[in-house]
Amino acid sequence: MNLNTQFVFESKTKRLLIGGMALGVLSLLFIFLNDDEYHTRFWSTWLHNSVFFSGIAFTAMFFLSGEITAFAGWNSVVKRVWEAMSQFMWVGIILMALIVAGVWGHLHHLYHWNTPGITDPANPIYDRIIAGKSGFLNPVWYTVGTVGFLAIWYFWAKNLRQASIDQDTMETADFKYYKKQRKWAASFLPIGGFLSAAFLWLSLMSIDPHWYSTMFAWYSMVSVWLGAISLTVILIIYLKSLGHLEYVTQNHLHDIGKFLFGISVFWTYLWFDQFMLIWYANNGEETIYFWERMNHYPVLYWGNLLLNFVTPFLILMRNDTKRKFGTMFFVALIVFFGHWWDYFYMIKPGVRIAAHEATELAEGKHHSQKEEAKMPASHPAEAPADTSHTTAAPAHGETSHDASATHEEPTPVHSTEKETHGTEGDAAGHHHEEVDESKSFKLGYSIPGLDDIGVLIGFLSLFLYFFFGQLSKASLVPLKDPFLDESLHHDTGALIEGEGGGGHH
Repeated sequence: MNLNTQFVFESKTKRLLIGGMALGVLSLLFIFLNDDEYHTRFWSTWLHNSVFFSGIAFTAMFFLSGEITAFAGWNSVVKRVWEAMSQFMWVGIILMALIVAGVWGHLHHLYHWNTPGITDPANPIYDRIIAGKSGFLNPVWYTVGTVGFLAIWYFWAKNLRQASIDQDTMETADFKYYKKQRKWAASFLPIGGFLSAAFLWLSLMSIDPHWYSTMFAWYSMVSVWLGAISLTVILIIYLKSLGHLEYVTQNHLHDIGKFLFGISVFWTYLWFDQFMLIWYANNGEETIYFWERMNHYPVLYWGNLLLNFVTPFLILMRNDTKRKFGTMFFVALIVFFGHWWDYFYMIKPGVRIAAHEATELAEGKHHSQKEEAKMPASHPAEAPADTSHTTAAPAHGETSHDASATHEEPTPVHSTEKETHGTEGDAAGHHHEEVDESKSFKLGYSIPGLDDIGVLIGFLSLFLYFFFGQLSKASLVPLKDPFLDESLHHDTGALIEGEGGGGHH
């Protein structure tokens, strides 16, 4: 069997990726120099891309572990792609460590729960809800749940890959090293499954500390998993264009395309279900998350659904489109960008609010909950004790089954004093305009700007540089894998009947 099994990371490709990284650095520098006093956009952009690409590495490992545990054999010819992708978690540790340093040193205001004094009952800015979550939302747990968990996952990924590479040194293919891979893979599934939820709660969900959803971890993890699958499609097609992976046929691509299609539908189910259940329950502390994004970030909100459901669903619904390399490459690009957009949507509105709150604190305009408790009953910002400092609820606990009546103006109680008291007259109109200015359209928050795209290119170039470096250290095809023959002859009957045009076996 004559297989082109060694990938060479050529100097031309290295120069191109270094150029992409340089563009990313320049874009970050431009954002930093044109940012607010807290450099909110810079830090949120760093967090966005760090979590997204670290998540791609994690889900590549998780997907591979699931395939190995299930004794899947079809994927042997592409498993080295996932192995190399998973090793990026080592870089992710460094990327997230900078965010952690910012949490400890109060270098950024990404997380309102990290505001000094906010959990101190004696402090005027005391927040009862955040204080109740302080056992989890604190710098120690943030460090453990981000950098610490990535280090644990990388340890598993490194050992799984090492067992796979060691398998190449065997004289004949057997299950000795495959059993080692299964041990690492099977043990990783519960570790990755449970810890990933905490990782996402800390790094993403705690940006909006008063909001909660039991489905957020599922939603955000499936989103980055689709980013990993779409990037897998792109990399496989690119490697084939260089003459590698010649035994990856239309049938292998079709199987990966089915994952891309099916999990996109699952993502949409989570997207709608999270929204529908929260909106139907009509709880102000939950609906504010969606109300904020629907009303002030409509392009992000509806663009998310268009990129990540409508496009892949309509194109990949036909069976034959999942066998066409050009079509799959195009759809994969859209889905990859779409889920990067999804993470942008999760992060940017929340950190903008956190920065606005930090500005209020600096200007002495922030209302404490004690002050809110003293407000007269007729005050529009009055809210039940459980939801104070979160959203303006109907006075005296009134509820309504009319969604438009309930959610037309849900104003965050922890916003500005002007927003709280401006209710009528010319002054009210003036105050309302000032509040809206913090939520008005702005590149880098309302939609990604060209500099955000430049940062994406920089981080993607960093990911690919590391990926290709790892890929060149081992054979592209695990020649001693016990399932290799099954993978090489995957659905050959369909090929013989003329459905595919891949390699001949």
